[in-house]
Amino acid sequence: MTTQQAKDEVELRERIDTLVGAIQTGDMDAVKTTFAPHVVSFDMGIPLRHLGAEAKWKNWEEVFTLYQLPIEYEVRDLTVLVDGDLAVVFAVNRISGIVVTGDKNEHWVRWTAAWQRIDGRWMVVHDQVSVPIYFPEGRAALDLTP
Repeated sequence: MTTQQAKDEVELRERIDTLVGAIQTGDMDAVKTTFAPHVVSFDMGIPLRHLGAEAKWKNWEEVFTLYQLPIEYEVRDLTVLVDGDLAVVFAVNRISGIVVTGDKNEHWVRWTAAWQRIDGRWMVVHDQVSVPIYFPEGRAALDLTP
């Protein structure tokens, strides 16, 4: 790894830490600083893909209306791969908290994000959040833990 790649990895990890903090506190302004205007997201909800930052922000706004704050959010086993102005990160993430019904909700998701340095700042240009599926019944496997 070059010195520049090491610096970029530190910067990306800091950007991810900022995103995690924003999710935990429901800080939409901070969430918005993470995603490029042209981001394509393969998120948990329908449709199959969400085009543009506003669509991604809407997904986070929905999460913030479902959970009481603060939200517990953890990124585990984060891998960061950097090459020039592009980077890929992947991890398993846990979201947990009290939902509006008063029930505790917790599940793990798989997260992969492609980042691009745009005007000197790392921004997510593509992300995918998913859960495994129990086959053959086609039920989401929300009970798995790493």
